Amino acid sequence: MTAPARPPLIGRTDELRSLAELFEAARAGTPGVALVSGEAGVGKSRLVAELVDRAGRAGAVVLAGAAVDVGESPPLLPLTLAVRTLAREPAGRAIVEPWRGELEALGLLPPAPGAAVQAVPHHLDAAGRVLLGLAADRPVLFVVEDVQWADRATRDLLAYLTAIMLDARLLVVVTHREGGGSPGLDELGLGGLRRHPRVRGLSLGPLDRGAIAELVARAPLPDTDVEDPVELVWQRSRGNAFIAEETVRALRDRDPMAVSGTLRDLVLGRVRALPEDARTVVRALSVAEGAVSHELAQLVTGLPPDRLLTAVRHVVEEGSVVLDGPGAEGGDDGYRLRHGLAVDVVSADLLPAERRDLHRRYAAALAELTAGGDRSAVAALLAHHWDRAGDDARALTAAADAASAAERVHGYADAYRHWRRVADLVAGRTSTPARPAPEPVVSVGLDRPASLERAAEAAHLAGEHDAAVSVLQERIGLTAPADPQRATLVARLGDYLLAAGRGVEAEGAYREALRLGGEAHVALLAGHAEALQAAGRFADARDEATRALEAARHAGTLDEQARVLVTLGFSLAYLEDTQAGAAALAEGLRVAEASGSPAVLGSAYHRRAELLSGPLNALSEGIDLALAGAERLTELGLGRTHGVRLLALAANGQFRCGRWDEAVEVIDQAFRARPSGSEALDIRLSRGRMRVGRGDLSGAAEDLDAVAMLAHDTVGARYRVPLLTLRAGLDMFLGRPEQAVGHTVAGLDALETGHDDVWLEAPLIWHGLRAHAETVRLDRPPPAGEVVHRLRESGTGLHDRARRAVPMVGGLVRVFAQMCDAEVTRADGDSDPELWGEVAAQWRRRDQPYNVAYGQLRRAEALLARRTRSKAAAEALAEAHHIATQLGARPFLEEVRDLGRRARIRLPDLVVEPERAAVPAVPAPVPGSEDARPAAPRVAASRPSRRDVLASLTPRETEVLAEIAAGHTNREIAQRLFISEKTVGIHVTHLLAKLGVRSRVQAGAVYLRAAPTEPHPTP
Repeated sequence: MTAPARPPLIGRTDELRSLAELFEAARAGTPGVALVSGEAGVGKSRLVAELVDRAGRAGAVVLAGAAVDVGESPPLLPLTLAVRTLAREPAGRAIVEPWRGELEALGLLPPAPGAAVQAVPHHLDAAGRVLLGLAADRPVLFVVEDVQWADRATRDLLAYLTAIMLDARLLVVVTHREGGGSPGLDELGLGGLRRHPRVRGLSLGPLDRGAIAELVARAPLPDTDVEDPVELVWQRSRGNAFIAEETVRALRDRDPMAVSGTLRDLVLGRVRALPEDARTVVRALSVAEGAVSHELAQLVTGLPPDRLLTAVRHVVEEGSVVLDGPGAEGGDDGYRLRHGLAVDVVSADLLPAERRDLHRRYAAALAELTAGGDRSAVAALLAHHWDRAGDDARALTAAADAASAAERVHGYADAYRHWRRVADLVAGRTSTPARPAPEPVVSVGLDRPASLERAAEAAHLAGEHDAAVSVLQERIGLTAPADPQRATLVARLGDYLLAAGRGVEAEGAYREALRLGGEAHVALLAGHAEALQAAGRFADARDEATRALEAARHAGTLDEQARVLVTLGFSLAYLEDTQAGAAALAEGLRVAEASGSPAVLGSAYHRRAELLSGPLNALSEGIDLALAGAERLTELGLGRTHGVRLLALAANGQFRCGRWDEAVEVIDQAFRARPSGSEALDIRLSRGRMRVGRGDLSGAAEDLDAVAMLAHDTVGARYRVPLLTLRAGLDMFLGRPEQAVGHTVAGLDALETGHDDVWLEAPLIWHGLRAHAETVRLDRPPPAGEVVHRLRESGTGLHDRARRAVPMVGGLVRVFAQMCDAEVTRADGDSDPELWGEVAAQWRRRDQPYNVAYGQLRRAEALLARRTRSKAAAEALAEAHHIATQLGARPFLEEVRDLGRRARIRLPDLVVEPERAAVPAVPAPVPGSEDARPAAPRVAASRPSRRDVLASLTPRETEVLAEIAAGHTNREIAQRLFISEKTVGIHVTHLLAKLGVRSRVQAGAVYLRAAPTEPHPTP
């Protein structure tokens, strides 16, 4: 039975390369010893197994054995196991047969029945002679695993081989477990190996987080309550490969704790084998948060100093505990359990009363150690321990202190968590058995409504916008309908909804707030204007911002002034006066800096960068501003929210101007912030766009599906239209233009209600007309007549929109309108090369190479279809090919190459086979000659296999036969291959004669039988 395939090795590329280099050197006559060391479970055996596989495939003799922890093992046990394993297979028996006498004498092979075996006096010399003798015929890989348990004879053999191997084709690999009570190399008498010139030491450290993520992603996980499986596996394992794999296995088995029984038994068995004081230390550390200083451990465990030192030294040397920097409260180096797994397993094994008592001890000890000083560094720990100890009064005070401390250092996620806990404690709702705590409400100075407001704002600043909405709605529910504060709270709810991307709900919240609070309220007007702008209603936003600006300046509130200026500036620049709008945006950014409000500053950066890198096409300036703003907002603690949004803008600009590698780096940077809410939508759309362009179509579909899932029904056109536009582009590359048309129509429906954002609309309309042209090119059923009419009317309307827009916006819209016109000519079967040439020139002036390449591809196609200017067609196609290659735009590059193949235009990486002299009457047509015809549906790139029955055909005849098999007429074949119908007819005549058939149907059947698994042209 075939053994299951071993999964790919993860995270050990450099180490495997080092071992492979040593093996190759040994094959060439330079022997060596590799000493692979690391803690238990780090992956030593897995690494060596990969080398064993490689050596076996390279024809080496592999002798791999492991020492075992059985006290006094037989001499040379690893070599014995290795030899007997090799001798089980026929090929292995043939290898060892010449040495059977020596191997039996050493006890490495059992003697034949009835044979007398004489023991050798010098086992090292005999074993060395066998190994070197084997290496004389072919390379030998000798592996000894777990040398810390090896018998004395094996250890002596390793030292002996190192000294005598000279120029033998031999590599010895030794694995050694470090820590956990295992003896060191010096204790084993092998310390000298580390200093020998033939020995290379490889110390395996833990896997990094990226390798853990790759391990988790290797196979899909079932749906669980685990929010971030990668983080869980990383925290549990700290890079230990064995623990990581077992944790992943537990997740796949839906273990509620994600701890397999194997790991749980292993950890608890190890702890229970410790001396009593050592167990006390380990159990105390299992409920700690972070490293624990020696002084804190003294107070918590209550052990006398000498016993504590002895216990700590024992668990450090045994490997359960590691030194990990100072404790949170200061002091000397801190202690923690080596792996998060031990924390979870040991703490879960405690009795509830034991656990509460330890938390109480920690809280009391921390309070004692920080008495009279600044407790901000330990406020969160105090809150945690008092809470878990069940002391609600002290937990409430500590949680409020922790929340305030987190806010001071922009730790908004922690602040949200603490304020949420304060609100629950004030209400008397606790998750652990609690005693009544009315008194802390007075001492903290906070009631439940105020705590909820603080929690909601912290969640908003942390990027948890949906949580902010939920908490604030809970707060509004505590407010009477006539309460004057209700208008302010509802307006803030509008802010949070806007940040969550729920634009329709946001605009409704602001209208409700205005109804409750009066139109003169500056904050309400500013928020409402911003919501209108986010909904694409720029004219309404401008009017509302104009009303708000005078009131904001009169009131003197800098943050509201900045907010209004930014909204007004964007709308003015887009609709009326670019210079006036840009000036207002610049002033808004200055006022936002002066206001001290990070959120307002983030909005100012975002709106200005969006205008520059989008409709105004000042790409470099917009990208630079977005990157600078992201850095600034990250410093202010808003990297996960405004920072990510700005990075998404920068990536979009980099995509447009062809800086795709930079865009990928920026997108990766944004995802490392783990965004949520509208920021997650922004960066997912950016990555989806990038993946479509680069050809990761499954990844793009995943991103777009995630956006569709994350987006609420109320997100509005700002997210729905880009999503549908990208879906249309993806479906066209997947050969599904009919679905692309459907996405475009859905996008037009979303834009019907009072939307001024023509920059959002123009690409959508072009994608729809492009998809219509693709249905024609691929001979697919056309869209319904009313759909085609709507698409064409929308494309024509872009010209009027461009004339009414400010020049900088209108210029971009006009190019999209020209693209729409050109797609219409393409769909009508008379693609206009001059129009496509103008499209390419316009995009070239605007520094958008991908669109230049698209225009040049269509120009070449149109020129070939009109049978003119073959040189111009070749030059246009060559430029499109160069741009697509530079960008790494794989799907588009395939379109370019496909046209090159069909038109027989030579491209740098596309060799077009010349015609063989099988059809002397008709030479291959020159692109652009009178025999050329318009391009119709694309022909599959690869040709059928050259089976015997097809061997006599020329390349062109093979292409024509493939088209016949797909059911195309002579006219369709002529259009697809850019040759005349007359030439096709001659090819068909020759094909029938060569294949010995009478009809096209029979010829097609011959082709399908000869190449049944090859791709065929699409009808």
